[in-house]
Amino acid sequence: MLVIGVIVGAFLAAWTGGEITGRFLPPLWEARFGEDSTALRSAFAFVGGAIMAFGARMAGGCTSGHGISGALQLSVGSWVALICFFAGGVAVAMMMYRL
Repeated sequence: MLVIGVIVGAFLAAWTGGEITGRFLPPLWEARFGEDSTALRSAFAFVGGAIMAFGARMAGGCTSGHGISGALQLSVGSWVALICFFAGGVAVAMMMYRL
C-alpha cells in the first residue's frame, strides 16, 4: 500500500500542479546538455546513486537515519553527516544552475 500510495500521490501532485509534460528530460537539462542526452542523464543518475550509497556506507547510515533518528538523539556524528548532506546538496545545486 505504501508503494501504491507514493505512486498515486506523486501522480496527483503532478496533475494538480500542472507539471505533467510527457517529457523525459526537463527543459533545464536539455538547455544545458542538449536533447540527445538521455544516456548522459542516466549515467549521472547511476554515478550519483553509487556515490550516495558509498557515502551512506561510510557515514554509517542513510540520510533519513542520520537526519531523523541520529540527530534527534543528539549524536555528533549524525549532526556532522546531516550538515555534510546539506552542504553537498547546495554545492551540486549551485553547479547545476550557475555553470
